[in-house]
Amino acid sequence: MKYLFLRLTIAIALVFAVGAGFGAPASAQKFNDVTLTVGTFGGSWKDRICGYICPKFEAEGGKIEFVTGNPRILLSKVVQARGQAAPMDVMESVESVWPETMAAGLVAKINLANVPNTGQMNAQMFDEYRVANWITEEGFIFHIEKFKEMGIPRPTTFEDLFNPKLKGRVSFPDIAVNTAINPIAGFAAGAGGDENNIDPGLKKIKDLNVHSFYNSGTQITQMFKAGDIWVAIAHAGWGVRLDAAGVPVGMVHPKVKNNVGMASRGFAAIVKGTKNQAAAEWYINELVSEGMQEILHTKNGVVPVNEKIQEKYSGNVKVDKAGVPFLLMSPKQIANLYYMDYSNFRMQDWTKKWNRAVAQ
Repeated sequence: MKYLFLRLTIAIALVFAVGAGFGAPASAQKFNDVTLTVGTFGGSWKDRICGYICPKFEAEGGKIEFVTGNPRILLSKVVQARGQAAPMDVMESVESVWPETMAAGLVAKINLANVPNTGQMNAQMFDEYRVANWITEEGFIFHIEKFKEMGIPRPTTFEDLFNPKLKGRVSFPDIAVNTAINPIAGFAAGAGGDENNIDPGLKKIKDLNVHSFYNSGTQITQMFKAGDIWVAIAHAGWGVRLDAAGVPVGMVHPKVKNNVGMASRGFAAIVKGTKNQAAAEWYINELVSEGMQEILHTKNGVVPVNEKIQEKYSGNVKVDKAGVPFLLMSPKQIANLYYMDYSNFRMQDWTKKWNRAVAQ
């Protein structure tokens, strides 16, 4: 009897010990042995995301691997792998690529209950297929000291770039770069068109006699430092980065119709066929968290989608050497940005027109 009682006592003690966490197996980690593959931009963007999120994921027992490239390259990798194992679990996308992505049925639905940080975002920034994780403010950056030296006033519109003193000193993104989309519409709007009629804008860009068509932000930095260009059509984030690198640039948020500045948004989505849905949703939730959004705002110059970080920095925006803010950060300013209508957007059509009118 005593022996039976002793055995029961030990068994009960072990049950309570395991329940309290003593001797708990390593599998208690949420993502033990899970490798999450994420498609994103390269360079500092990937490094800063990994610097914040990777240690957290590793603490849960998993690891993150990255596939880098612009959203169109990432999309092509997913398309090429159709019918096979998904080449990535999460991929970043942009508005100009999104229509093709949805039409091809390449993304899975997101259980937004597993992405609670969307509760700190404007409802128009996410849906069941995508969650916005950044906004860029498109326009152009200019060399403050060169403009002062040459007696060129601070620009306010795309039209101001036709100042004869700027001939051969402007760099424009190649059509394959997402940053090209908004300014094409912006130039068109100044000539009586818009994103639904870009022909007038393409003619304007051809007449601009640019120095070059760049393919990466690194080229912008090199050309500014070498003195080859004084203006680059680019988003405000590159102004922030160039300023940090010691290049005295300012940002112009051009007037477009009745708006000031142009918005472009990026999204994170889950690739259909992933075997790591829960980990992918966890990752997206971290991507739009206050901590990650603050880093991407302060270090990469994007406008955060997390409203708590918007509020935190709306009265403390980084300024250029002339004391002018790089970013429009107040809710009123963000609402007054020009948001393109992508309902009729077809990248192939834009590329064909660009090649005929500009690239010749």
